[in-house]
Amino acid sequence: MYSTTEEYRQVLRAIVQMDATKYYADEMLNVAELTQEEDPDTAETLDEFNYDDQAMTKYLDAVYMRTKSNGLFQRLYLSAAGLMLSTNPEIGLAILMSYDYMACFYLCYNSYLLSPDEFSENNQFYASLIERIERK
Repeated sequence: MYSTTEEYRQVLRAIVQMDATKYYADEMLNVAELTQEEDPDTAETLDEFNYDDQAMTKYLDAVYMRTKSNGLFQRLYLSAAGLMLSTNPEIGLAILMSYDYMACFYLCYNSYLLSPDEFSENNQFYASLIERIERK
């Protein structure tokens, strides 16, 4: 699915359906004035400004609303939140969308959407993800 930060960001934007036209113009102009010699991370910095937080919020809210009553997802959310010493399931969801977990979480979530009645802890994506999180 992705193997670099740049690829992760592209996949995340596609999943969340971020609006690629949402840029923070002032910040973009200030950063664009830097040359690669002055700041070798200019491309990454520019990429960070191209972040549609409204699309992310909408996506996370939709995922949470669809899964909040499912005990398996609550276990995932609370276990992931625990990695940050939190008990907030929404923090857990945000963690599951991070670089380390998003690929597996996305597959897990889509498995659930395709067959919610058949989704169980034996689902290969769920089993892999919960094991990775809880063994930390």
